[in-house]
Amino acid sequence: RSEGMAYTEENFQEWIFFIGFKMDYVTGEFAEKEKLTLDYSIQSLDAVEAWLLEHYEDHHKLIEDKEILDQLSIYVGETFRKHLGGKWFINLSNKKNVYYGLPVLTDLGAMGDVYKCPLTLCTACISRKDGQYISKILRHLIELSETIKKNREEAEKRERK
Repeated sequence: RSEGMAYTEENFQEWIFFIGFKMDYVTGEFAEKEKLTLDYSIQSLDAVEAWLLEHYEDHHKLIEDKEILDQLSIYVGETFRKHLGGKWFINLSNKKNVYYGLPVLTDLGAMGDVYKCPLTLCTACISRKDGQYISKILRHLIELSETIKKNREEAEKRERK
């Protein structure tokens, strides 16, 4: 893969295991050094995006910086999870899947098998130069999840009548 991160089931489980340690570093030492407030809020995603835009002129440079890409991707993913729930997943069986071999989030809110790849959100935000690309996606997913949940509840009420 062009991202240079190929996982096996075993090292994906190891990657999952180290998420907590990496987030302690990102929200602590890294955030302090870079003067960022990384508190898993939606606004903190804009701070991450601003930092990425300031430090990388294109996504290829970010992809080369594997450690930062990994850490900030996890932070983005964990922020999505704080707001929507969900779990980390990796597809290692379907090589045609666009996210084959990349950690993705699934079971976000009421959306079931929707996959979001925090790594590609981080790389895409650089070319978008929006400043709120990632947070807009999270806001949209929260809205979508609430709509799905409301529609399900209304359907269940109608069925009970």
